[in-house]
Amino acid sequence: MAIRLVTLLVTLFFEINETTMKRYTLLFATLILFIALHASSTNTQLLQKLSIVNAEWPKQPECMQVVNADNIGNPTNYTEWIVAHLMLVEQTLRNRNVSYLSSEQKNNRNHLLDELHGYWQSGVFPKNTYVNYKTPVFIDAVGTHCAVGYLMQQSGSDELAQRINRNEKLAYVHQIKTDGVKQWADKNGFTIDELAWIQPGYPPNNAVYSMDSGVNATVNTMVVNAVTQEVYIGGDFTQTSSGVTCNHIAAWISGFAGYSWISFGNGVNGNVNAMVLLNNKLYVGGEFTMASGTPAAHIAVYDITTGQWQAIGNGLDSTVRALAFYNNELYAGGDFSGGLSKWNGTNWEDKSGGIIVGSVRTLEVWNNEIAIGGNFDIATGAPRKNVLRFDGTGILTFSVGGPNPVNDLTVWNGKLYAACDAVQGIDTSSLAYFDSTTFEWQTVLGQFDAVGGGFSGNAIKCIAPYGSQLLAAGDFFCGSGLTMGNNLMLFSQSTYPPDTVLYNVCTPLVSTDFPVNTFALANDQLYFGGDFTQNYGNSLPNPLNHVAYLQLQGSSIKTPIMNNISINIFPNPATDAVYITSTDKTDLQRVDVYDVTGKMVLSQNASSSTAALSLSGVAPGIYTIRTLTNNGWGAAKLVKQ
Repeated sequence: MAIRLVTLLVTLFFEINETTMKRYTLLFATLILFIALHASSTNTQLLQKLSIVNAEWPKQPECMQVVNADNIGNPTNYTEWIVAHLMLVEQTLRNRNVSYLSSEQKNNRNHLLDELHGYWQSGVFPKNTYVNYKTPVFIDAVGTHCAVGYLMQQSGSDELAQRINRNEKLAYVHQIKTDGVKQWADKNGFTIDELAWIQPGYPPNNAVYSMDSGVNATVNTMVVNAVTQEVYIGGDFTQTSSGVTCNHIAAWISGFAGYSWISFGNGVNGNVNAMVLLNNKLYVGGEFTMASGTPAAHIAVYDITTGQWQAIGNGLDSTVRALAFYNNELYAGGDFSGGLSKWNGTNWEDKSGGIIVGSVRTLEVWNNEIAIGGNFDIATGAPRKNVLRFDGTGILTFSVGGPNPVNDLTVWNGKLYAACDAVQGIDTSSLAYFDSTTFEWQTVLGQFDAVGGGFSGNAIKCIAPYGSQLLAAGDFFCGSGLTMGNNLMLFSQSTYPPDTVLYNVCTPLVSTDFPVNTFALANDQLYFGGDFTQNYGNSLPNPLNHVAYLQLQGSSIKTPIMNNISINIFPNPATDAVYITSTDKTDLQRVDVYDVTGKMVLSQNASSSTAALSLSGVAPGIYTIRTLTNNGWGAAKLVKQ
């Protein structure tokens, strides 16, 4: 399009008279330069997208000549991008100088390029039902061959394709070790580099999904209400991408037309770094001084039932970075004086013993104590730093502590694990655990653990158990076998006899453009947030904008459990009372009523398939009724007159 427009402008330029030509020479030159620069920028973006389908694109000498909007059209999904990729590869390979080939090689090459033409026109490609990230699949579970495997099959060498599939199903061409590939390529007039360029990668069925296009800035923390499946996020954002004002805190809830974002009143006036949910109250800490117009120095609580914000005492004198309940009491960690404080119901009490010098980033209850992690020294001058303990009475040490600042702590397989910053130039550890036998911290993943674990990076920021594995998010690159990704992974350890060597296995889940800071898990659905805006690992770049979700189990994304049950409401509109019935006759356990702002206005327990709900005291308006049953949640719209 841009090339045609430049041509038209040049033609018009030379058809006008001399006087007009002089007057508009600069204007025409400027327009042509602008269009040319725009075309160059567009072509670069198209090349980047094609490079996600196949990373060999930038290596091709013809890439900038063949990649333009006129050639590619307007692909709208990953399959269409594979078609565009193979179409351009076929055209380019036909135009290459192959005078050095024999007649037989030329004939074989042309025949297989004809077969490639029919292959991409059919639009039927392998499906990646094997791993959670984009990867080659030589032959899929139903026998569909990848482009290179298909060419082998059509040349009479399907036995070679089948051997590659058995031995190296997910391998890139350059990594294939199966005997016979080089000989097959030579016989048919291709180089190994050309075959590598033909071979696409395929996204998994369980892709990463946007949450209404996310929010306009970083997400630092999140929690999930396990009962209602609502997701609460906090950070330095002020608005959702769809235009909802939500100052630094928002909720993802089920409404009339599926899930959407709602605000918590007017929110807070500064970054949110930490959240804890208890008894339908959301405790929030950060860098703010006001919560929905209420003075709140760095810490406040939001009552989800009443929809009201409340300050917690006079607050703290600087940033809050961590919150935890220990022995039913609220503790805060951060940059404020002392670094560790407890809310006693009236005031904040300094529990640091005056020895924490620096910032507390995380609190974790472990062995009936609070484990404290962060970036701090100890005022006594002892070489103990970054990790401490509090037993309800005073501060205790973890041996000599750790050399790395600690971002998060969790208990996994009975041991306390620490997610850390990678620190250059020392005996560093991005992931470590505390050995209660030796009373020392043991390194699990270093800054560069590329041999066994396939891990390197700047920081692990968030960790939590997931069955026999450990979920980890942060700013890192990881790989398991031939599969690569970054910033969010499942970590496990395996011992392989007979050598009984312990191997770290880092299985990537996404490949985001910037770090993942936090995540929360509900029913195998993993929500995650951070600095990222897009994910490149299992699809073409799609706008996520700092928050997204994926399904950890199964071959496809499951519908959130909220939408499993259909319910009937009668009468509707209603004046005094309504009757709610589950259409599958499943007994209702609870009925909740929410207004259009997402505030719960009524909640009632139930024990049969029909519940009677009094609307006395409920103001006229539009509401969402949500019901909990043994089979999940249901939602429906109610109009109160």
